[in-house]
Amino acid sequence: MARAWRTAALAAVIAVLLLLLLPYLWIFLTSFKTRLDALADVPVWVFTPTYDHYPEVFINKGYLPLVWNSIIVAVLSTALSLVVGAPAAYVFARFDFTGREDLFFFFLTTRMAPPISVVVPMFLLFTTLGITDKPIAVILAHTTFNLSLVVWMMRGFFNDIPREIDEAAMMDGHSQLGTFLKILIPLAAPGLAATAVLCFILSWNEFLYAFILVAFEGRTLTVGIPGLITPHGTLWGQVAAVAVVATLPILVFTFIVQRHLVRGLTFGAVKG
Repeated sequence: MARAWRTAALAAVIAVLLLLLLPYLWIFLTSFKTRLDALADVPVWVFTPTYDHYPEVFINKGYLPLVWNSIIVAVLSTALSLVVGAPAAYVFARFDFTGREDLFFFFLTTRMAPPISVVVPMFLLFTTLGITDKPIAVILAHTTFNLSLVVWMMRGFFNDIPREIDEAAMMDGHSQLGTFLKILIPLAAPGLAATAVLCFILSWNEFLYAFILVAFEGRTLTVGIPGLITPHGTLWGQVAAVAVVATLPILVFTFIVQRHLVRGLTFGAVKG
């Protein structure tokens, strides 16, 4: 009976996995289909592939710099969010001060505001500073909404680390900063990995800020995709090619931090 249950569970897992991967497989196949095959009334699974979509969209239409812009924005905004947010989360987790919970709630409320409500003031501010149409504008904008996520998640991880570890480190001669950097940050590595992946995905997929704050040189890949919708129809093969390439950095980044990711997503992140 137990073996039958294991077989049924394995079959269910495989079925769910295939169901989840089917859309990606379809996009991947569409990136090699001709327009006729892509728009066929009956789904075409066996076809003669064409390899023209990738060079056409990334070389001839100049979408390759957009990939680079997206990587720069996602990586730097994620790094900046962690550099600023992790120490703030540590303070919220370790120090008692007047108004701590109120200030922590304020950080969370910044995430609750609709992005459209702050994008215009942000545009006016960045215009005054002269940084619109540059990746730095999008990096700062993405950091504003990723910062609250970092503080919220990392506070839970720091709370799960016993305070006795801090005391032992200080007795060994470490300062408060040294304890944070040399002891707590390595212990909180799973949380940093999980938080970094979420920040990276949110920044990579974001459209509104990237669309409003940049127009030409600093465009990201998400902003460039609507350009493939023409008055004569949608270029589905090229859209699929861009979609396939857009998933690769997320897969690579997740693979790099996978050693800590599973533990980070299941330990400490829901506490606070």
